[in-house]
Amino acid sequence: MFVCICNALNDRTVNELVASGAATTPAAIHRAAGCKPQCGRCLPDMAEMIAEHRTANAFAQAAD
Repeated sequence: MFVCICNALNDRTVNELVASGAATTPAAIHRAAGCKPQCGRCLPDMAEMIAEHRTANAFAQAAD
């Protein structure tokens, strides 16, 4: 599924960048992917993906 249509960033790419720690904000995702946000429609979805990743990490650390 495409998250950022303007830059052809799909959910797999975004998740990989977030999981690697290379990106902690939507702007950082775009920088890490070598592009810039254009229309901005992807920003809420990227922010949600980042939040989900943080929540999953918090649960994993609490389980340890």
